Amino acid sequence: MKKLFALLLVIGLVTSAGVDTLKAQSPLNFGLRAGLNFANFNDLDGDRPDSRTGIMVGGYLNFKVPMSPVSIQPEVLYTQKGAEESGATVELDYLEIPVLAKFSFAPGPATPHVYVGPYVGFVLNSEISGGGGSVEIDNAQTDFGGIVGAGLDINLGLTKLNAGARYGFGLNDAFDNGQGKNGVFSIVVGVAL
Repeated sequence: MKKLFALLLVIGLVTSAGVDTLKAQSPLNFGLRAGLNFANFNDLDGDRPDSRTGIMVGGYLNFKVPMSPVSIQPEVLYTQKGAEESGATVELDYLEIPVLAKFSFAPGPATPHVYVGPYVGFVLNSEISGGGGSVEIDNAQTDFGGIVGAGLDINLGLTKLNAGARYGFGLNDAFDNGQGKNGVFSIVVGVAL
């Protein structure tokens, strides 16, 4: 019985190490990501409104460049942007698609990384709410911009957790009458599957 248990234990450890090695060598992985957004508008004339706190949820693919610390990471996210002022909230919700170049450093149990890249955001919802009601905004624009960020990948064997911070900056006005560009600071967490 002890020999059978020892044999099963050895087989389990070898199999686990083999799966770990295959997963570590895989050039492609995917995962889920969620975060908390602190959004506002940049390039406004006059007073700056308060930030709108919202969420970000979605998924990503990560394509590792062989024999390199670089990977390409496209994401698909639902993200809430906008601002608050005088009891009213400007709610701009987007389907955002960033394509990020990710640079990882010092591989190990905890690997720091930085990333940068462009995004496009398609308007899903645009309204002003407050005082118990809301009004739809019909002049919200598709959002084009860039993202810079940094974080940490934590290797847990068969999966990785990641956490970090990013800043997304719009390059075009959020509305067609020129009322500022989106700016979003985000705290993000994720898991590679």
